[in-house]
Amino acid sequence: MLTTNVDEVFEHSADEIWDLIGDFGDMGRWSGRPPEACVQDGEGIGCLRTITLDDGQKIVDRLEAETALSYSYSIVSAPLPFESYRATMAVEPIDSTSCRFTWSGEFEPKGIADDKAIQFTQAMYHMGIGLMKDTLAKKAP
Repeated sequence: MLTTNVDEVFEHSADEIWDLIGDFGDMGRWSGRPPEACVQDGEGIGCLRTITLDDGQKIVDRLEAETALSYSYSIVSAPLPFESYRATMAVEPIDSTSCRFTWSGEFEPKGIADDKAIQFTQAMYHMGIGLMKDTLAKKAP
């Protein structure tokens, strides 16, 4: 299994960032995607979310674990270069006005070299963090 992670410090409280990303079934809240692009089936551990990409392909994730400021999920099916994939999104307070967001993953590459798989995964995380930043910027007064 390969592992990688991306950390980002936000000048927002941990509660504010968790409010943005903490609902497993509502990626649209932070990604800017319409509600129908991310649909949750079920509740709690074991529930599934289906993300429909712009080209119509689908990613199905399963919620594996959840704590106060983190959750872990696995990919059930996706057009991605992984045999198996599990990720965690976590928020850690630094102080009352800032926090560290960590997106980490472990995976087995499929049809791609290890270094390319790590680069691909980190790029995916950075893209998601960019979408979070865009959403936060739109909310700013």
